[in-house]
Amino acid sequence: MNVSPSFSPPIKLMRPYFLISSILYFLSMLSLFLLEFRVDIVDFYLVAWIHLYLLGFLMSAIFAAMAQLGPIIIENGHFEVSIFKYLWIILLFGLALLLGGFIFNALLLPYGGLLILLAMAIYAIEFLLTLKGSKRTTAITKAMKMSNLFLLIGILTGLIMSLAFNGFIDINPHSLLQVHTFGLLVGFITLLIMGISIILIPMFGSSKRISDNEFSSSFYAISSGVFLMILSPFAFTQELKNASYTLVTLSLLLYLYQLYKMTRSRKRIEHDIWAKNIYLAFGSFIFASLFLILFIFTDSSLHLRLGMWLLFIGFFAPIIIGNFYKIVPFLVWFHIYAPLIEERPVPMLHELLPLRLANLQFLYLFFGVLFTSIAIFLDYASLFYGGAVLLSISGLLFTIIINNILKTKI
Repeated sequence: MNVSPSFSPPIKLMRPYFLISSILYFLSMLSLFLLEFRVDIVDFYLVAWIHLYLLGFLMSAIFAAMAQLGPIIIENGHFEVSIFKYLWIILLFGLALLLGGFIFNALLLPYGGLLILLAMAIYAIEFLLTLKGSKRTTAITKAMKMSNLFLLIGILTGLIMSLAFNGFIDINPHSLLQVHTFGLLVGFITLLIMGISIILIPMFGSSKRISDNEFSSSFYAISSGVFLMILSPFAFTQELKNASYTLVTLSLLLYLYQLYKMTRSRKRIEHDIWAKNIYLAFGSFIFASLFLILFIFTDSSLHLRLGMWLLFIGFFAPIIIGNFYKIVPFLVWFHIYAPLIEERPVPMLHELLPLRLANLQFLYLFFGVLFTSIAIFLDYASLFYGGAVLLSISGLLFTIIINNILKTKI
């Protein structure tokens, strides 16, 4: 891999994204107490929480991670790295208006949606131009391109829905709901995580990377499934949706097999804090996939709620947190301490992460996911809010850890 140090943006430029992601994760966990336990899936308070979690915590994390890892994966520097100076500001203002629209006044929704679309469009276009300058074309780079396309489709349909809710256009907003959620959750987030994990798991887990052809099968299956879902409102056939579900299910099964192969190939097994988070993430991913597949056949709201909860809290959270614990200390060490190696003693890379605190944070997260999932399955509200307390403590510890690493000074 031909990698130049200049590919990585300076830590000062990316610091706001890591901090915002950790803070909004903590606020997302705290705001669980504002939701009714048996809240309807289309309730605007729940929709507000979902957008706080996905656009606040997850999207800030993806911006931060892709700004650093994307150019390294494609072996090409950013087309225009300075966009990251302002992107987080647009994202935060858009998110604030969007939350205000869901909670207080729906008239704010189009304005928030427009700012979010602007932020995502700037990110996607810059990244696509960065990819254009690369000489490498692999299944991973194709997945990165396709995920950005699905991101724009998902955000655009969300903006159209917000206009429809306010009567500016005459369409049924609920007809686009599946396209919006499928495009973002499956087409953007899941596809991107699948592609990046094929790089990160061998890198951090000392395992062999699968071949490009093997990942291509997962990539084409999930991409085809998302495209069919996007076409479904215009074709008006349940068969198209069923074909979409089948392709996505096939893609996930292939991906899980690829993960198994990489896990079996590990040269050195180390159960560090990154590995613990990965175990929780993909264990939750397996159960989430099972419940969501069951939902397709049973149409049970319980299966849908439990599958989505495990996907959001059991999969997205630990996979982001675990990789933050690898990426953030490295960036701080690389940009702040590495230039001083010949001038003065510098700390070792592992010394930048407060390991005991990180292990404690993981325990609160693990038991929070466990208790809340059992509570949803048993319909036990008190247990759910008890688990939410653990998740909130986990979020607070995560914020403290990331802040302590980033405020490192010479």
